[in-house]
Amino acid sequence: MKKIIILAILCSKLVANAQQQAQYTLNQFNSNLEINPAYAGANDNASISLRYRKQWVGYTGSPSTISLNAESKIAKKNIAIGFSVLSDRIGITQSTSGDLSIATHVQVSQKVNISVGLKAGVYSLNSDFSLLSNVDMTDPLYVLDNRTIPYLGFGALLYTQKLYIGFSSPRVVSFESASVQSKITKPHFYLYGGYRFALNGDIELRPSVLGKYVVAAPFEADFAVDVWYKNLIGLGLSYRTSDAVNFMIKWKAGNFYLGYSYDMTISGLRTFNTGSHEISLGYQFGKSAIPGRTINNRYF
Repeated sequence: MKKIIILAILCSKLVANAQQQAQYTLNQFNSNLEINPAYAGANDNASISLRYRKQWVGYTGSPSTISLNAESKIAKKNIAIGFSVLSDRIGITQSTSGDLSIATHVQVSQKVNISVGLKAGVYSLNSDFSLLSNVDMTDPLYVLDNRTIPYLGFGALLYTQKLYIGFSSPRVVSFESASVQSKITKPHFYLYGGYRFALNGDIELRPSVLGKYVVAAPFEADFAVDVWYKNLIGLGLSYRTSDAVNFMIKWKAGNFYLGYSYDMTISGLRTFNTGSHEISLGYQFGKSAIPGRTINNRYF
């Protein structure tokens, strides 16, 4: 009975408040393309990555997400494209999205680059309302159980060899063919940044922050810090406001990189699950990254 009640609250929070976009912990690890099209081409070489996240393990109907991202420069190192595909399941709802990003990069000084990007995609949402109880199926909110929604997004990114600052709204405009009272999509806004501190020749400290906001939902922020040894292995700790404390390990070998995180829930749901797990696997084409080059922005 408790699980049914919590599932209803969960669906109310994530669907009614339009929290359609997936949540991640490994935000510092080649994940920015999903939320910011300006990230495409921010590094010298093309890349591809696959990520899987299982949230609130042990709780029936908890979120699970898998995503694929790829990006590359295509014209004189000033124009780049990116591609993202994501599948997300939570409770009675299954969503799938795919989008194409295009970005342009401008070098404004010897050390500073700025990029702006646009993305266009389609978001498919399928809900099985028959699994719910004590709801009025004549309510307009429950009339449509399958929706296909095109969307547009934008983003901007400032980056150097040691610093990055980004702002984006990956679905700032959606074209939802539904009545006003039945519309669910709302734009999400992200503001984030990070920096690399070289403590000595072998150790780097990489703090970062990611702020997330959507209308009708509380503001949320992730505060993280990684410690890297010889640009090969990193250990990280992060805090998501009112939600979780997270532990991360990241490893890089040549063109491959791997990340794993464990989230320890601190919200009211902590008694109903054993935490969340996330894993990211990626490959960077071309020559292996050389410490100190712009290419290492990927590993913030």
